[in-house]
Amino acid sequence: MKHTTIDHYAKASPFYRIDPRAKIVGFLLFVICVALMQSLAFLLLAFIIIFMVAVASAVPAWHFVTRYFIAFPFIIIASIAALFAAGSEAALSMLVRISSCVIALIVLSTTTDFLDLLKGFQWMRVPQIFLNLLLFMYRYIFLFREELHRMIQAGKARGFQGGRHLLDRKGMRTISYSAGATLVRASERGERIYDAMLTRGYDGKVKTLTPLRFGAVAWFTFLFLSFVSLLLLLSDWKVIVWAF
Repeated sequence: MKHTTIDHYAKASPFYRIDPRAKIVGFLLFVICVALMQSLAFLLLAFIIIFMVAVASAVPAWHFVTRYFIAFPFIIIASIAALFAAGSEAALSMLVRISSCVIALIVLSTTTDFLDLLKGFQWMRVPQIFLNLLLFMYRYIFLFREELHRMIQAGKARGFQGGRHLLDRKGMRTISYSAGATLVRASERGERIYDAMLTRGYDGKVKTLTPLRFGAVAWFTFLFLSFVSLLLLLSDWKVIVWAF
């Protein structure tokens, strides 16, 4: 079964070779600053900037759209809550604010290899237990999908066509048995994978073949994102006042 991973288009992006630490710190600082902003004008400016960064990443637009629409229902719920609490401008500000943060995180995760991303967080002293949870969750999601796909194919091969509605007791019973068998098989396969990792020297730390190198491009990326984020935040707080 073919999977489309979150870093599927990372190597095709010009941002791929940038040190993950520069992208992590830069984009997280952008997200924090945008989350603290209140002015709709500066939020729209932040959205335009991060949208241009997303375009420059050279990741296919449909990939961004599909990832964005995963978070879209939560964005709408937060915007509707702001609408009833503070009015239309607050709702629009909430929509733009969360959308900017989501796009920034999509750019970060899409243009960085997943293991390099974890390695960058490891350098930042993120607790190892969280990194291991992310690593195994990411791996076992695809493992579970493979097992589920096999069970569905096996059911179709045996002529199963039930379970189309909740009142179909026989069909729903078959589906529940299949779901249980899928969980058991995925768990057993996961144990075998973990044992194989231990025999290959896995010690709980993220290791990759590419070393972390904070070069000139990484410094430029970090300084650019930091400068833009802090400039927008200070302007929103009126610490910096523009003449126009």
